[in-house]
Parts: sequence; C-alpha cells; structure tokens
Amino acid sequence: MTPLQIAETLGRYPTATIYEAAGKSGDMGPEIRPIVDNAPFCGIAYTVRTFPSDTTAVIRALDDAPAGSVLVIDAGGTDRAAVWGGTSSLVCSMRGLVGCVTNGCVRDTDDLRKVGISVYAAGIAPRGTLKNHEGWRGLPISVGGVSVSPGDYVIGDSDGIIVVPAADGAALCERAQQQRDKEEGCDARVRDGESLASIIGLAELE
Repeated sequence: MTPLQIAETLGRYPTATIYEAAGKSGDMGPEIRPIVDNAPFCGIAYTVRTFPSDTTAVIRALDDAPAGSVLVIDAGGTDRAAVWGGTSSLVCSMRGLVGCVTNGCVRDTDDLRKVGISVYAAGIAPRGTLKNHEGWRGLPISVGGVSVSPGDYVIGDSDGIIVVPAADGAALCERAQQQRDKEEGCDARVRDGESLASIIGLAELE
C-alpha cells in the first residue's frame, strides 16, 4: 500500500482501537484536544517547529506540504500566541491538507468550525504572532509527550490523537482490523447476556 492508502485505512478505526493494536503506545497527552467537533482524520505528518510567537514556519508549511498531510506543530514553548487560525484552515481546505495538531494555541474558533478542517490544540487564545523567523520544518519534534517524525501517521477523533511510526503503518492496518473484530465480538457477547468479567477472563470473586 502507498502511504496515502495506509492513512485512509487507519482512518477507518477509532483511536482507541489503534492504541490497543499498536501495543498501547503512541497516544498524545489529553491536553491536546479537538477544537473542531466531529472531524476525525488520519494524515501523514508534516512537522513544524516554530520560534516562540512566530509562525513563518507554519506559513511556509501551508505552501509546501503535500496533499494528505497533517501539520504537526511544536509551538516552541509559547502558551499564549496562536499558531493557527481561520485562514490557516481555509488554506488547508483549498490544498487538500488534513489539518493541524499543535501543542500551542489557536484562534478564530468560529471560523475553524465553519471550515470544518480537523484542528487539535492545547488551548485557545486571541494573541497573534510575528513573522520574522523561518523556524524549522521536516524534523523530529515532540507534541503531547509523543515523538513525531515526518511521514508518521497521525490519527485523531473525539478521544484524542495517536501517532504511528511510518515503518509500522502497513502492519498496523491488519492488527487494527483484528483488534476491531475483537472489540465488536466482545460487544456482541455482552448483548447476548454474558458478563464483561467473564468475557475478558477476570477471575470470579468469592
């Protein structure tokens, strides 16, 4: 499968399923939360690290990232300036990009929701940024306590974000289906009246 086909396949599964199939790894911290509701996604990481309070690198990335990319932005340590806004999401929608995941803040939230592109962030703030420093693109970064490298698969839904290393993507597609089958089988047994404890193999209490 091509990377885009792998991303499409992984995007069919909930993040919780991917997490379990990946050996309980890859989950970003709960501080990285969805700003736009009901916008699940899976994209290929295009990594950005900004100089604090400067978004030149983000603007460059919006021009250069290939279709199917999700911009994963390390905001350089600032917890106030917004590294993403309504115009950024509009560019994404025009260029076939998946969206944004950042440990920084975003703004223009009404516009973000109107555009509907997936946006995950650590916060919301009205403060803008400078455009004086080129920052860095295409290098390993850390967001939400997880290392993200260019080409990794990034999956998001209402539960949060999972990162899958690029080299593991193809194999994980099969494991994710196996995990989903297991979950659906468990639910079917619950509907048939079996106790959850017995289904998952917990010892009976005395």
